[in-house]
Amino acid sequence: MTDNRRLCARDLDRHDLAILDILQPDNSSPQRRISELVNISTAAVQRRISRLQKGGVISGNEAILNPAALGNPITVLVEVEIENERIDRLEAKKLFFSSAAEVQQC
Repeated sequence: MTDNRRLCARDLDRHDLAILDILQPDNSSPQRRISELVNISTAAVQRRISRLQKGGVISGNEAILNPAALGNPITVLVEVEIENERIDRLEAKKLFFSSAAEVQQC
């Protein structure tokens, strides 16, 4: 039986919290190493990570890129105000901005 419900803090035990403490600064930590640090089996680590992902506790796995190494040494944050907030026009503007290769988040 699969349980895909959203998890909350009270659903997490000390092992879940220890796994999250390890993954947060470096989500590429090998499950074998996590299992050694948390003192549970590698299979249990794998099941718990999957449960945390399906339950929405882990919402993604991102790579943080070095802009200078990619030839983009400047990061700019831009706030855009839209005069007309009609949903169809708002979605079109979001699509326009997010389709630019330079835009990382919209």
